[in-house]
Amino acid sequence: MLSPRASRLRDWALFAAAASVPAICVGVLGLRAVSNEADGARREVTLGLATASARLSRAIDQETDRAEAALAALPLTGPLTDPLTGPPEAAAAALAEIAPPFAAPVLLAPDRSVLLPPQAAPPAAPAPDGCAALARAAAGPDAQARAAARRDFLARCAEARSPAGRWLWPVLALDAAADRAVDQGAVAAWLEAHAAGLSEPERKAAALEVDAALSGEPRERARAALAAPRPERDALVAELRRGGLDAALRARPDARGLVSFRAGAAAGALRALPDGRSVGFVIHASSLAGWLRGDARPLPPDVRADVLAGAAAAGAGRAPVAPELGGAPATLLPIAPELAVRLSPADPAAVERHAARGKRLLVGVGAAATALALGLAALLFARMRAARRSSELRTDFVAAVSHELRTPIASVRMLSELLEEGRLAPDEHREVFDALGRESRRLGETVERLLGFSRMMAGRAAAERAPARVAEAVAASIDTFEERNPEMPRVVRDLDPAAEASIDAGQIQLAVDNLLANALKYAPLAAPYRVRVARERGGVAIAVEDRGPGIARRDQRRIFEPFERADDRLSRAVSGSGIGLSLVRHVARAHGGGARVDSEPGRGAAFTLWIPGPRGPKEQTP
Repeated sequence: MLSPRASRLRDWALFAAAASVPAICVGVLGLRAVSNEADGARREVTLGLATASARLSRAIDQETDRAEAALAALPLTGPLTDPLTGPPEAAAAALAEIAPPFAAPVLLAPDRSVLLPPQAAPPAAPAPDGCAALARAAAGPDAQARAAARRDFLARCAEARSPAGRWLWPVLALDAAADRAVDQGAVAAWLEAHAAGLSEPERKAAALEVDAALSGEPRERARAALAAPRPERDALVAELRRGGLDAALRARPDARGLVSFRAGAAAGALRALPDGRSVGFVIHASSLAGWLRGDARPLPPDVRADVLAGAAAAGAGRAPVAPELGGAPATLLPIAPELAVRLSPADPAAVERHAARGKRLLVGVGAAATALALGLAALLFARMRAARRSSELRTDFVAAVSHELRTPIASVRMLSELLEEGRLAPDEHREVFDALGRESRRLGETVERLLGFSRMMAGRAAAERAPARVAEAVAASIDTFEERNPEMPRVVRDLDPAAEASIDAGQIQLAVDNLLANALKYAPLAAPYRVRVARERGGVAIAVEDRGPGIARRDQRRIFEPFERADDRLSRAVSGSGIGLSLVRHVARAHGGGARVDSEPGRGAAFTLWIPGPRGPKEQTP
């Protein structure tokens, strides 16, 4: 047999198990579902990146094949090759027809130095008409005409070039600056604006003339402009040299006369010209990045393309497809040994946000499932506790009723046996008869109370109500109580004779009898009791007060339930069935009112039965 504490602990353990098992199951299944959904989203993104990589690879191969075919078909002599020997603009235009959009056209000198930068300089504004004549006049024999032509040329022809593509303005401007015929600051400003378009020989010649023609701040500005690096061209030269271009060019050309190479962070194709130069196209990091940023890139907008060069792309050739790079799905497409394109989602956090939404949904579902499980488990737990409590109360009720019935029955049997055996003196007969009457009445009242309670609980008891003076019914109950307990002090009566209500006098007396009997059980030494009848809130209040030990607040509502009693040592020491106060509440509700108790431990208790005022002639209330 478990102790009450162990029994409560067992109940709480069963409750916790019943509440946690469904929530844990839902959480585990939800986590697996969210994990599978996130994995599926990552696989979908990775598959999309692989498809985009294959599409990009096909586009590069197609454009490269087209460019190589055009380069192989280029005649080595004739008018089509003339632009290659002309000005840089003409050479760049001719090579642009050959190079694919993601590659830079290139023209190499016999010593493999780069003659044409990978991207041509921005197109210059056309020179006004007559600049060529002014240029010739500025080089004529007449000094006065030469000075006038030079002055006009410097004022009007800042963008003029020679037929060979050389810039003419800085040559005349530096010569004039040496003679103090032009503002040195204007010369420095022109060099700052056009230094990127000067060829290497032009840069070297201009640097020598700047030292002689300019001074002070203009000279420093001009020097800085001419010394500034050209990132794309310099990077291309460095990649070609670092990647072993010389070895690639010494290789045997294919049947079309082309040399295709993949060296370092560059790739492309070249073809030798009769004069020892080489012409072709080169794919490098800058050209590839510019093409991928343009409108013609063959990639969907939700894919991001990053160009990797050097050590970052060194392993791309060995691992062309990498499902996870840096914690996010990505794909590597190798272009050269040290040049690759990394494709990744344009919004790398989309998958994680999707997983986070799934987790938030899981948390919501888990919380709802946990709350539902807790609610159901709490309901089951309450039902289980209520069933156990009801079983315990019924057991106590049977024991209490048995005790209440056994005591008067035993008394009646003992007194009857004394009379039957004639062991009493004649003068003791009156006392025995009185005792027999009291015990018989006590037995009848107990049985009547049980029957009344049974009828009320079954809903078969009806209150035969009629307007009456409440004080008269209450006074009759007090008289009966005093007759049964002549040794107790007289009850203090505070009865309002004018208080009227529609009542069933018998049920009111039953309720008052139970309240006085309850006071006698729990506060036998706190007499005299006080019974009060007064008008209250449009009705009549009947209160029975004692000065006993009082009732704790936590027990005040519970004691009106059937078989419930205050859980303290005094209640356990007092015999009773636990239905008296339940009968009181039933009587109050049958009259359309209610019952309450006002009490504090150590300050007595006041049980109040409130019923509404008169409602009419005779009526019935179930």
